Amino acid sequence: MFIHFSILAMILVMSLLYERRIKTEKVLVAEESDGGFIYNSPLLPWLLVFALITYYATVRTDVNDSLAYIDIYDIFLEPTWDYIQKIATDNSSDKGFYILSILFKMYISTDYHLWFFVISVICSISFIYFFRKYAVSYLDTLFFFFCTTLYFNFFSMMRQWLAISIVLFAFGFLRKGKFIPFMLICILAAQFHNSAYFMIPIYFLVRGEAWKRKQISIIAVFAIAVVFLSPLLGRLESSTTGWTYDYVAKSMNTNTGSSFIRPIIALIPVVFAFLFRNEIKDKTVNILINISLLNLLLNILAVFTSGLFVIRFSTYFSVFLTILFPYLLNVTLKDNPNIKIIKVGYYVFYFIYYWYQMSYSESWMYGSDILGYFM
Repeated sequence: MFIHFSILAMILVMSLLYERRIKTEKVLVAEESDGGFIYNSPLLPWLLVFALITYYATVRTDVNDSLAYIDIYDIFLEPTWDYIQKIATDNSSDKGFYILSILFKMYISTDYHLWFFVISVICSISFIYFFRKYAVSYLDTLFFFFCTTLYFNFFSMMRQWLAISIVLFAFGFLRKGKFIPFMLICILAAQFHNSAYFMIPIYFLVRGEAWKRKQISIIAVFAIAVVFLSPLLGRLESSTTGWTYDYVAKSMNTNTGSSFIRPIIALIPVVFAFLFRNEIKDKTVNILINISLLNLLLNILAVFTSGLFVIRFSTYFSVFLTILFPYLLNVTLKDNPNIKIIKVGYYVFYFIYYWYQMSYSESWMYGSDILGYFM
């Protein structure tokens, strides 16, 4: 627990020093113009939090799937050009991740800790850029990032987390309606984890005003997908044999779904956005609302499967809630007479969820050959 709560402690200390300044500047700009909350906040508080997360991600040894990635780097990835050619010409996915990892091992270091460090730095730079630009509240954004366990992905699912981090750079093009650069960034991200291809059609689903006919159509499409889920999964399993995530497709057919709590968590920002929809005029926020709706639908869908495969997709959307929820709390509900009660409920509810999620998934343990083991 010490490792995890030291990150929360850093967030809280930096919030005491910077929250009022960041929120005052951000909210003022947000209220002045459409999309105007795009304003870079001070670098230092973001940098210190992500420097700590990066350090823990670098020195880790036994956290979640870290041992599997260590084996990949130490044993599986042969530092030869012949092996690079083999990967480039076979049918495996995530070629960019493996090829660049081999080149790193060949010319920079065989130490997996340094490999972890470079990948964590890339992810941290992406999130710092994203949060400084779009987050209207330092505390509320990082509290959500922490309590929804998104930060924990620095210690797991390294390929997809790298892809998600790259996709964050595409958000600016999404909000500006520039499809080609958006698509190119998603294609780049897909070379590290092919799930990023899934984000390309999302461009056409989330642009536009929330709660209109298009969004209702999305709900209908996902409802149909749930009805026909079983035969689709059978086809998915047969078509993904030999893929990196072949086991995922098989596990989805076990009919043990994701926790019903996840859809409830995903539902909260959607409810807030719907209740106060008439007060939201910002085009960027409408895109975020549409993304949150898709996130909710994917979490509902995950309940009817083993959850893992679908939840991996929903993570792309979850990171954008770190921007939407603080906006709703600090801009949309700024003058609500019950805002203090709402915020207290926000902190209490999500902290309880965090404790439940970490305990349920048995994720408290952190092992490092440098720092030691923490339970």
